[in-house]
Amino acid sequence: MPGERGRADCSGLTRWLRGRREDIVIVTWDELNGLVRGLPRSAVDHHPQWWYGDRPNTRAWRAAGYELDRVEIGRYVRFRRVAAPAIAVSATPQPATVPCGVDELTDIDPRRVLVVIPCSAGKSRGGEPSSGATSCSWPEALLAARARLRLTAQVDEVLLLPAWRRYEGFFYRAAGSSLQQAVLSGVHVLILSGGYGVVRAKEAIGYYEKVLNRRDWPPGLLESLLVEEASRLDVDAVVAFTPARGHYAAVVRCAPWRERGVSPVFHVTMVGHSGGAMMKVPHGLGQAFAAFWDRDRRSFPPGAVLERLS
Repeated sequence: MPGERGRADCSGLTRWLRGRREDIVIVTWDELNGLVRGLPRSAVDHHPQWWYGDRPNTRAWRAAGYELDRVEIGRYVRFRRVAAPAIAVSATPQPATVPCGVDELTDIDPRRVLVVIPCSAGKSRGGEPSSGATSCSWPEALLAARARLRLTAQVDEVLLLPAWRRYEGFFYRAAGSSLQQAVLSGVHVLILSGGYGVVRAKEAIGYYEKVLNRRDWPPGLLESLLVEEASRLDVDAVVAFTPARGHYAAVVRCAPWRERGVSPVFHVTMVGHSGGAMMKVPHGLGQAFAAFWDRDRRSFPPGAVLERLS
């Protein structure tokens, strides 16, 4: 927790950020406390003022080319690069100094990972009649949260489909047969869902109309479920594919991977899209998944960025 001093020594933070190559950097509260040799009380007592404006601390991260993106008091701080181009995943060989290049991802066996992907607004209708029974083994906390959200999300479970078949948005179209092969070959795939929170790819779900919002779910629940699933499975890594901003990315980035000893954890996002991003970003993520499945670094789309979370 913050100390009693009025001012932190932020030179260590500047040096640390200058050594990063990611466009989005997340540092835990404890890590930041160590980098600045003790956060002052004002970091908490004068939030959000302490984190903005022209101050020694704000000049420290700006000197490294970053701006503050988000603060979760006591949990983490996220910085976003503004003075350097993104680290793009492309066919161009990455410099040896890049700590998390595309080769680090393509060297992983895609059949030995836990994959985390977003749901989509586009959904298939129909399915098989519900028997009223469920084979999912989720904690009661998630099942209760789903029940509370059922009316708001307009969940209709008269007809059920496996989750990976229910969704048919741009990500799922671009991922195409690669996603099908992954699921049918037994790869563990989790889907972050607006109506169900977290679902396994083969889990039968109904039709609903709800985008994912972390505030709809008990604090930390979805994040903990991701980590618990990774911990109980015999996998070599976790690889998530989400937009760079928004609730999907927040769940993935805020999950306590390091605290629970889950590693390595990779996060693939898309940057550099403005107009048409609602289509281009999920489509690009689907292409990135297909490239990952095929272990073909040349097929990663322009704008794909790889973050190492743990």
